[in-house]
Amino acid sequence: MRELPRVPLEASRAQLEALFDEIVEKTERRAAFSPLKEANLGYSPLDDMRSLRAEFIASETEAELYYALVRLSNARRDRHLSVRPVEGGLAVPEAPDLAAAILVLPDFADPEQPSFFIARVGEGVSRPAPGDRIVAVNGRTVPEYVEEFTGWVRHSSRPGLLWHMARELPRIVPNVPLDLYGETLNLSLESESGDAYDVSLPYGDCATHCLEPEPDYTGFEKLFERENFHVYASEADRIVLLRWLDFEFSLIQDVMDLMELAEAEDLLDRDLILDVRGSSGGSHGAYAIQRLVSRPFRTTFGNVRLSDAGIELVERFQNLEVDANAPDIFGLNLSRSWLIEWARTDAAEAIRRGDDYTPPTPFKLAHLPRDSGGILQPAPVHFRGRTVILGGPHGGSHLDQFVSMFAGSDLATIIGMPTGGYSNTWEHEEVLVFPGTDRPVVEFMWNIGHTLRPDTAILEGNPVLPDVLIPLTRENFRDYDRELLDRAKDALRQP
Repeated sequence: MRELPRVPLEASRAQLEALFDEIVEKTERRAAFSPLKEANLGYSPLDDMRSLRAEFIASETEAELYYALVRLSNARRDRHLSVRPVEGGLAVPEAPDLAAAILVLPDFADPEQPSFFIARVGEGVSRPAPGDRIVAVNGRTVPEYVEEFTGWVRHSSRPGLLWHMARELPRIVPNVPLDLYGETLNLSLESESGDAYDVSLPYGDCATHCLEPEPDYTGFEKLFERENFHVYASEADRIVLLRWLDFEFSLIQDVMDLMELAEAEDLLDRDLILDVRGSSGGSHGAYAIQRLVSRPFRTTFGNVRLSDAGIELVERFQNLEVDANAPDIFGLNLSRSWLIEWARTDAAEAIRRGDDYTPPTPFKLAHLPRDSGGILQPAPVHFRGRTVILGGPHGGSHLDQFVSMFAGSDLATIIGMPTGGYSNTWEHEEVLVFPGTDRPVVEFMWNIGHTLRPDTAILEGNPVLPDVLIPLTRENFRDYDRELLDRAKDALRQP
């Protein structure tokens, strides 16, 4: 077992009680709750937070309080929300960037009976073998392990919880107490032939020991790579495949490069497969969709809960200046004029009325103005074929929105599993201080706005369900990629 530092906590019980009550009260006042998520996961964020009171105020060291704050944050079950150390705040144990050289995946055959298996092993690892089922982790049975670690894995959906728990199992993860890890990773396993055995795997530098899933795109040739996606093509099937990875700032130029290639190589009439299983979030997904489809579509919407944090956000936008030098790109409002106008009109009027939320508007006013109907048109140059999306629970946030826009206007067949189901419009970050002092504690986050799917349903904890559900399992993991591609090609052949 790894040792935790024992820095004594210089705070009274009364200060800890006041700090706990402050966090819960601000959560109740600020948070944009998702009733759908609460129903899907069977929990109450405020009740679950309050249940941690005794543990929180019993903290005697700075490390204990830090981990109590992490647990308190995670009780809201929102993958976006985290706790971060701040200068002058709590002394936080530094987790070494170590991992055992295995890739672990969840078996989704029965999500109510969690199960994990070995999918890959690193060089020099003779046992375990791919396909072997994990029975126990560091002396905990898998059900015990899931119960213990659920409070340490940020998640907004059950599939997302199991996915990230499996992926983090080989690693020493920041914001998880170091004393939950040993000097080695000790596993009890069952081979595919039914033999039981134990292994102790050494930890090594994550740069060499962290293994990632590698998709099998047999029959497709890679054309080029960009930060946000890699582009493949199958001449035999006349399909372009985009392995989507991100929605980062370079997305605008990356999409321009894609369209330049598609025009030059006469690819615009080909069908598309978008493999989004390894993607994270970002922004400007609607801008990309305008170039990937040939029909108008409805965008996502968002609102802001008008507590102190929401009003502060609106006032900050009111004080922005329009960027007159922003480039004019079809489908984007990079000057921020629409966002500023919304803050000074609709949002300001909602504050004056004392509304709980601002009226829904096209998401972050990045693609459409406040008084639009939410319908976006294809760009002048766009793909003209059909689209299939391959989904999975790894990513969410803007990726959830990206998929929901395709689904909301029936622009794609979605195959595989739901995305991670964590998407909200705005977050608020605040440095907490010990009550009665100016001594910082940590930075704490709140979700202060809803993302709304094109059908107006709250998106947080409510990802789009696939048209063709194909769970990843211990039985199919070796052929899973090929199965998804075969089903995608079948869908694209339909009239």
